[in-house]
Parts: sequence; C-alpha cells; structure tokens
Amino acid sequence: MPIKSPWSGAATALLLTLLSATAAHAQEKMSYSLFGTVGAAVSNRDYAYQRHIDSGGTLERDSVLGGQVDVQFTPEWSATLQGKLAPSMREENRWDLRTSWAFVSWRPNNEWLLRAGKLRIPLYLASENLDVGQSYDFARLPTDMYSISPTSDVTGLFITRNWALGESDLSLDAYTGQARIWNRFYSRDAGVDYDVFKTKVSGVVVTWRSDETVLRLGWHHADTEPRGSTVFYQSAEYQPLGPGFGMYLPTGTSPKIVNDIVTVGVDQKLPDSWRVMAEVGRSFQRKTDFGQNTVGGYVAVLKNLDRWTPYAYASALKSVGAPKRLHEALSQSSVPAFVPGADSYNMVQRQLADGVPFYDQHSLAIGTSFALTPRSKLKAEWLRTWVDKGSIMVDSPGTGPAVSDETIDVLSLSYSFAF
Repeated sequence: MPIKSPWSGAATALLLTLLSATAAHAQEKMSYSLFGTVGAAVSNRDYAYQRHIDSGGTLERDSVLGGQVDVQFTPEWSATLQGKLAPSMREENRWDLRTSWAFVSWRPNNEWLLRAGKLRIPLYLASENLDVGQSYDFARLPTDMYSISPTSDVTGLFITRNWALGESDLSLDAYTGQARIWNRFYSRDAGVDYDVFKTKVSGVVVTWRSDETVLRLGWHHADTEPRGSTVFYQSAEYQPLGPGFGMYLPTGTSPKIVNDIVTVGVDQKLPDSWRVMAEVGRSFQRKTDFGQNTVGGYVAVLKNLDRWTPYAYASALKSVGAPKRLHEALSQSSVPAFVPGADSYNMVQRQLADGVPFYDQHSLAIGTSFALTPRSKLKAEWLRTWVDKGSIMVDSPGTGPAVSDETIDVLSLSYSFAF
C-alpha cells in the first residue's frame, strides 16, 4: 500500500469509527455509491507514453474501481469516505487500494461549509469527480492540463463560503493541508525509480456557477520536501574539461522547492446542444532550475446528440524559463569519445537532463461518448501527440537521444459506470 501521512491515516480511522458507531442509528441517512472504469489504450510506439501506454496495449492507464459512503448525522454534520483500487503510485505493475476522501463536514447554514480530513484540491473543473469517468464525456481528461500538479488530494482544513446570486451561485474555497506523495522518475540509463516527498499545499479558489456557465479561478501554493534519497539541486553549471569541450555539473542544494500554480477554467453551454470547455494552468517554480515551470491547457468543443456526445480538443504543455533553458543545454552537452571516461561523463549529462521535468508537446483528440444508461457510458477516442523537443511523459528507450520531433497516436476504448 502507498505510504500515507499519519494525519491522513488518523482521519480515515476516525471516520471508520464514526461510521461504525452510528450505522445502527443513521441507516436511513446513510448512502452508498460505486463507480469505476474499465479502459483499454494502445499506441503506435514501442516505448511507454503516460507511464502505461505502448504498442502492446494496456488496461492500467484508465481503469479504476471505487466506492463512497456518505452519512448525514444531523442537518449540520456529515461524513464522507471514498476509496479506490487503481494502479500503484509507488511501484510499476501493481495495483493499490487507497483512500481518496475521508472527511467530516459541518454546515451551520447555507452560506458556510467547513470540512476537515482528506479531500480533493479544487484545482481543475473536474477535480471533484476525477475518478468518476461516467460524469464526463472525455475518454481521458486532457493530460496536458490534468498533470500540472503532483497531487490532487491533501489532508487538512477546507472552508467554503457560498453566495446565492439570483439564478447563479458564487463560492470561495480556502484550504490548507499536506500530503505524502510518490513521484515516478525515469532515466534512459537507470530506468524507473520512485521516491517519496512531503508537500504542504494552501490555496484559494473562486467558482461561479449558473445553469449555462461554470467559471473557476484558483491560486495554489506548494512547499515540497524530499523524504527519500532525492536531492533538490538548484541548477547546473558548465565546467570546461579541455579546449572546446566540457560538461555540466549540479550546483547548490535546497531543502525544499516551492511552486505557485494559477488555474483558470470555463465550461460554457451554447445553443443547439453545443458546449465549449477550456482550462489553463501556469506553474511557477521557485528555488530550483530542476523543476516544473510550465504552462498548459486545452480547448474542447462538445456536441450533445441525444445519447451520443462527440467531442474534439486541442491541448499543449510547455516548459518555460530556466528549466527549459537548462534542459536544452544538458540535452546538447556531449563529451567527445576520445576523452578518457567520456561514456561516464555523457551518462551524467543524460541523467541530469532526464531529471528535469521537461515538457514540450501538444495534442489533438477526437472522440465520443455513448450513454448506455443514465449511469453508464461507452467511450472511444483517437489522440495524436506531437513531441517537439521532448517530454517526461515519454520513457525514451536506450541511452541515445531522448524522443523528440515525433508523433504518438493513441486509441482508447472504455466503459464507465456510477451506481
């Protein structure tokens, strides 16, 4: 099982105790739900894309099985527990059962809501229902947007203020919490490795909803510290080894890295059953050049045709600033073969380049969903991704140059349900 923070474990244990103690007295106020997706994906490339997808096909990229229990103790107090079975976040070729939500809610009136425990960060338009594929029409939420944060859940305190504005609602969410997360690293020389980190996240999100429109604007601040063997280098400097050649070596270390993430999203219904969705996320990396300093997003158009909902979207994810410049310099660095130890020097350059979370890609997807019943959907999608100068979503094979200037085609078929 993934390692969890003591706070998260305590929240889950407390909720289980409360649910057990009150089940006999709150049977009529207890509700259950089950959700899941069985998803298959295959690409036209032998190497892995988005960790799981290659030419051999996989069921691990999109498949998930989950359940949720909600208990209403009083009109003001309630509790929610949600768990899921999904591919492990800390090992290859393994599935884990883990808690997604475990929180207690107090709603003193219609304006205020306080929640404590493990919750989903309101980072994206679909944050609250990330794992419930039946609730959206995409075969897969656009990865160029939905991968900008290393975690989607934190254990902490959430405060929500709601305002009723005639035929619309405005909400303000403020939260603070922490999470223990596992991050996957891939290098051409060493292969796959995982390490654990502790991150503290705080943020403020404003959401406006009407029958036709959803607008969301958020700011999120994260401090991340290593809890394993990872060292946060600040940058790398060029060291001459001889006339006209040299190599880059890491310089300085930092006890933590800091990210500020700004997100904007809109979901707009249009006449004749058309719908437009768009999200943009900007991650500002502090204290290191070996960080995720990115801008990403997508624009999607959907058309509801009774039980069919075809869609298309264009998306992109790009590294900017110092991490982009550092990755490009490391990728071009090479020690001539006649230099003693050149192979070892060049391996260091490759490992440093692979250690930068670099993205330079854009994608186009065309797909459709089909509502089998009001609670289940079939989905199909074709996705083409253009990898420009590189992307850590690709496990580049061998010890040669990283995959670049290449296209990846992915076909996906899935069945999603929620009961």
